[in-house]
Amino acid sequence: MEADLLVGESQQESSNERGATLVLASAVLIVLIGMAGFAVDLGWLYSQRTEATKAAESAALAGVVHMPNPTFQAWGPGAEGFDIARDIAQRKGYEHGVNSVVTPLQVAGFPNRLRVDVTRNVGTFFMRVFGVDTVQIDSTATAEQTPPLKIGSDEPRLGGLSDNFFVAVNGTRRGKGSGDPYSTKCIGTAHDCTSLENTVEYRDPAYYYAVEVPPSEVGNSLSVQIFDGPHNNSNATTEEYSGVEGKFDLTFRLFRPDATPAEPTDNSEVVCSETFHYETDSGQLNNWDTLTGCPVIAEIGIYVLEVDIAEQTPNPGPSGTNKAVSAFAIRALSDGDPDNDLAVFGLGSMSLWMPKPGTNPIFKIVKLEEFYAGTELILSLFDAGDLNGTAALQITGELSGTECEVRIRRANGTIKSNWGPDDGGSNCLLNVSNKEYNNEWIDLRFDIPSTYTCGSDCWVYVDFAFANDPFERTTWTATINGLPVHLIP
Repeated sequence: MEADLLVGESQQESSNERGATLVLASAVLIVLIGMAGFAVDLGWLYSQRTEATKAAESAALAGVVHMPNPTFQAWGPGAEGFDIARDIAQRKGYEHGVNSVVTPLQVAGFPNRLRVDVTRNVGTFFMRVFGVDTVQIDSTATAEQTPPLKIGSDEPRLGGLSDNFFVAVNGTRRGKGSGDPYSTKCIGTAHDCTSLENTVEYRDPAYYYAVEVPPSEVGNSLSVQIFDGPHNNSNATTEEYSGVEGKFDLTFRLFRPDATPAEPTDNSEVVCSETFHYETDSGQLNNWDTLTGCPVIAEIGIYVLEVDIAEQTPNPGPSGTNKAVSAFAIRALSDGDPDNDLAVFGLGSMSLWMPKPGTNPIFKIVKLEEFYAGTELILSLFDAGDLNGTAALQITGELSGTECEVRIRRANGTIKSNWGPDDGGSNCLLNVSNKEYNNEWIDLRFDIPSTYTCGSDCWVYVDFAFANDPFERTTWTATINGLPVHLIP
């Protein structure tokens, strides 16, 4: 009897244990299922945030290429950077006002930066059990563009006697050592290119210049004029420059502003143009000549002026064709008036000729605006100081008292001397006496501090000090080192 009782109690205890285990297992299973549900939801939310980040980054990178706002519209719908940022976000699946909120913002104090905020409510799966039906996903990306530097001027005229220099371009068969690395096909000084061909730096077209229209000039008639387009080499008494042998045709094309002001080579609509034939039209010699098709109604933004040399069959020897130097000037008129708010400047590079005797000129080389703070500026001068006697050049203006590093490159692209100190201690100064850097590039590198601010005009100048009268043919470029468009933290 007692044995039967013990067996019964043992069976009851075993049943109770099994019941407790089942309850415990059920509880653990619920927890595991919940954890799995949370894991699924968290994975889903993470993937959605990743997609939102990609959309924000793509929108910021696409929109920032239009900043600083080239058409000066009020920020918001209608401004290129704003509209394109939202359009790209929509293509990524984030349509403003439909399934998301996409907010493109100019970064205060940085007109070349664009921030894009993307917000979307995302539905959940297992979290609904706990009353969480949606979760708000927020993502932000900021992109920066270092826009093209203005070179040489921000006035409605570039070059001319009052500026102590002329804009210039060499013929394709003239030697690179004559001061133009981009228009010529010859490495050295041989006009017939029997020496090495200039395959690395030769460009066609050789140069691009800008005519910028601000809001105050919109709707006025815009004309672009070229002084002495046929590059006269005989009437030197008026403009005080002497001619050289050879001849070529020179074409100027003015393109309408497009949506990518940082890229001058992709403008497609020509609004004005003119081809000047070497000394064949006396009415164009030593005169301002308006491009055919101008005037046009001025639109806001940057018109691109292309300078193109017509290729001719080379003729070896000192009287060969396509070896001349064209020295000209550019100006923009508003309603026929040369005194206006338009700006003419070099895009990326400019080539010039300093022909006026008795001058030690100071030139505007680059406009270093405050949004370039924290970057690295590189100024490059080709064939600078190519003259006999004592000469020096110093960088002044916004970079006065700023040290620079110097590198010398040969015409064939090899390095003659790597980065090292300049000749001026606390200033950027370089001795260029006795053709020290004939047919070579001088690279000047500056670290622009993050605290950089500029004065009234933001211009950096190059001061040429010549012991003898200058007769200098040279080419300048200015670049910001690094990716022109990039994301920043």
